[in-house]
Amino acid sequence: MWRLRDYTGGMPRPEAHYTLSLVNHETGERLKVELIDLPFPGARSFRIRVNGEWAKKVPVASKTVVAKQLRTWLVTH
Repeated sequence: MWRLRDYTGGMPRPEAHYTLSLVNHETGERLKVELIDLPFPGARSFRIRVNGEWAKKVPVASKTVVAKQLRTWLVTH
């Protein structure tokens, strides 16, 4: 089956391997963290996308580092 693609410019967005979505129901604030596979086979790290933008502080991290960062964020908020 043929799929139509949108060629309006730019490269296609890489698909996430893992997605975490958190919502603060009191304030409505949302946090969406996506982990995208690196192009290296066997790599245990992921590129990080937060709320649709590439992460600046920690652009590449393992699942353990992401879990620690999320725990820190949850404790402080």
